[in-house]
Amino acid sequence: MVDIVYWSKAYQLFLCLVIRTGGFLTTAPFFSSRNIQASMRGLLSILLAVLFLPLFPVEEVFLTDSLWGLGLMLIGDLILGLVLGYAASIIFSAFQVAGQIIDRQIGFGMVNVVDPQSGEQIPLVGNFLYLMAMLIFLAYNGHHFLIHALWSSWRLVPPGANWGGPDLVWEILRSVMVMFIAGIEIATPILGALLLADLSLAILARTIPQLNIFVVGLPAKLLIGLLTLSLSVPMYGLFLQTILTEVQRTLDIILSYMPP
Repeated sequence: MVDIVYWSKAYQLFLCLVIRTGGFLTTAPFFSSRNIQASMRGLLSILLAVLFLPLFPVEEVFLTDSLWGLGLMLIGDLILGLVLGYAASIIFSAFQVAGQIIDRQIGFGMVNVVDPQSGEQIPLVGNFLYLMAMLIFLAYNGHHFLIHALWSSWRLVPPGANWGGPDLVWEILRSVMVMFIAGIEIATPILGALLLADLSLAILARTIPQLNIFVVGLPAKLLIGLLTLSLSVPMYGLFLQTILTEVQRTLDIILSYMPP
């Protein structure tokens, strides 16, 4: 009888581990890529659950005896995994926001490409900045940090525990604000150069009225924007470090709102 109860709890614990890990991998940066098939994410969720399972003493974990209670626990773990992954990925969208702003200023506003990560149409420069950020993120072992954050969520919120509240909602909203602010900061060097270019073109138009400023200004702004972007690329490593720090801070704050 003891063995049946033990293995029943172990099975429920394993299901909770798989569900939360699967939800996290569905929305987390890099793991949520469209190029990673759902079957691969499911297999990775099972493998991580197998690795996490021996770290939890089954006898000390409070689990339910009813099928209805188990279903509610699985839904709660799924939502928590989705929230944690989304909180980590939303700040990375700052590079896409910056690319959208830059594209509109240099004349690429009508040019969109398909993002291989999400399968959606995004700005050309935004796609470039996002892929560059993702490469640097992997180079800094950011995927290890995400797995560690997932493990921290298990320590703070075991299966069946309550979580959430107004503070958690506010932290998600703050992450959205940080995304837009960081996007504007990333685009600031190019915006400054293009502002000077617009002022120069305005002076040129007043000086030489017969000059078709539209024909001259469009390629000029494009060249100035791309040149400034190429010169600003080394600085984006510093921006990414700041964003990674913000991702870590956001996840730490979200996890601190979770009751032990």
